[in-house]
Amino acid sequence: MAARSLAVFPRSPVEHDGAVYGLASAAGVLRLLVAGPDGAAAGFEVAERAGSGRFVLHVCPVHHANAERLRAVLPGAAPSPLASRDATFGTGDRLGLAGPGHLAVFRRFAASPVLAQQSLRELTLTSRTYEEVLDASTWAVFREGWRDAWGADGDHLKSEEWVRRALAIGYTMITADVSDFIHGEWAVKSDAEALAQWQTLDAGVRRGLEERYLRSSFPVDTGEAVRFTPAELARTALVYGEAVDHAARLHRACVAQMGEGRFDFELSIDETATPTTPQAHVFMARESSRQGVAISSLAPRFVGEFQKGIDYLGDVREFERSFAVHAALCRSLGHRISVHSGSDKFSVFPAIGRLSRGRFHVKTAGTSWLEALRVVAAADPALFRDLYAHARRTYDNARKLYHVTPELSRLPDPAGLPAAAAAALLDDRDARQVLHITYGEMLAVPALKRRLFDLLAGSADAYAAALERHIGRHLAALGVPSRS
Repeated sequence: MAARSLAVFPRSPVEHDGAVYGLASAAGVLRLLVAGPDGAAAGFEVAERAGSGRFVLHVCPVHHANAERLRAVLPGAAPSPLASRDATFGTGDRLGLAGPGHLAVFRRFAASPVLAQQSLRELTLTSRTYEEVLDASTWAVFREGWRDAWGADGDHLKSEEWVRRALAIGYTMITADVSDFIHGEWAVKSDAEALAQWQTLDAGVRRGLEERYLRSSFPVDTGEAVRFTPAELARTALVYGEAVDHAARLHRACVAQMGEGRFDFELSIDETATPTTPQAHVFMARESSRQGVAISSLAPRFVGEFQKGIDYLGDVREFERSFAVHAALCRSLGHRISVHSGSDKFSVFPAIGRLSRGRFHVKTAGTSWLEALRVVAAADPALFRDLYAHARRTYDNARKLYHVTPELSRLPDPAGLPAAAAAALLDDRDARQVLHITYGEMLAVPALKRRLFDLLAGSADAYAAALERHIGRHLAALGVPSRS
C-alpha cells in the first residue's frame, strides 16, 4: 500500500514519546500509522515501512493485538475508572460503529462517556467478544482525538469468572448483577410471614442486624430519615441477604484481579419485579460495605417501568418522589445513582438530573441501535422493510429475553410499506420495542447483516450525525452543562 493512498483522520494524530501516531483509511480499510525513528513501532505488528533513519512511516493493521499495544502506549487510548466524575453516560454500541457519533456528543456536553458497555446477553446476540467491543471503542477514541477519560463497562456480570475476565481484558467498570440472589417472593409476603421466617435465621445474625437497623435511623439531606420496623427489617434481610453475600464475592474477585481502588464497582439490584425500597437501598449499601465492598454506583429498581427504547411508563410525580429519596441516600452513603434502560426516558430525565444534583450514571444501548435503523430507513427503505419483516417474524423468540409490552396489532404489515411510513416506525412506541429487542435475530441472518453493515459503512457521517443529535437530546434533558 503506497503511503500516498492513505487518508488520515484529521483529529487522530498525536505525538507521544518521540513518535507521531495517527489513524488513516485506504479504500475503506483502516490503518494505524506510527511515524518516527525505526524503533518507534516496537510492539506493533507492522505491515509496511516507508523511509529510513530518523523518520520511518510504519503502516500497521487495525486488529486486536495492535489495539492492545495502543492502549499500553498512548495515554487516553485505554479506558479509566470514572467514579470520581459527576455525570457519566453509557452508550452501548452493539455494532461497533457508533463511537465517532457518541464522541461528537461528549465534545458538546460535560459528561464522561462509558463507550464500551455490553452485557453477556448482548455479546451472545451480536456474536461479538469483550475484546472486540473494547477495541472498537479504542479505535474510535483514537480516530476522534478524544483526550479526556472514558470508561468500559462489563455490564450485568453475575459470576466471578466473568468479572475477572472482563477486568483482565481491560474493562474498568463492573456492573455486578446480583439478581439471582434476590428473593423477591418475600417482598410480597405479609408481615407475619416475614417475621416467622426471620426467626429461622441464625440468632447471632438477627441480633447484629437488629442492633444496626432497629436502634438507628438514617437521615438524608432532604430532612427525611429512613427507619426500619421489625417487619421491614425481616423482609429486607430475607429478600437481599444472599445478594449482599454475592456482591461481596464479585467485589473480592475484582480486587484479586486489579487491586483495591483500581476499578468502578456498580451494584445492580434493578432486575427485580418489585421496586427497591429506601430500606433495601440502605441495607444493600451498608451490609455490602461491612463486607468490604466499595460501591461506586447503585442501580435501584425504580417505581414504574423502564422498558426498552421508549419513554418512562408510570406516574412521573410518583417517580420523582421515590427517586428523590434514592438520590439523597446515594449522597449520604457515598455512591452515585445509576439508571438502567435509560434510553429515551425523556419525561423523567429532568428529574433525574435535578434530584441527583448532576451526579448520576445513565445506561443506554438500544437507542443507538434504533438510530442505525433510522439511517437505514432513510437510505434504503427496501432493506428496512426486510429487517422489519424479520423482526415481526422473530419477535416471539426475542421477547423471551426482554420485558416489553408492544401492541403488535397496531403495527403495519411490512409488505408494501411506503418509505415515509418506514421512517415513521422509528417514532412509534410499539415498533421501537419490536425493533429494539430483535437486533440479535436480524444480525443472525448473514445476508441481512452484510447489507446492514455495508449500508452503514457508506452512511457513516449520517449515522454519526443521528447519534450526536439523539444522544445529545438525552444529555440536554438530563441537564448536563455544555462544555465551555
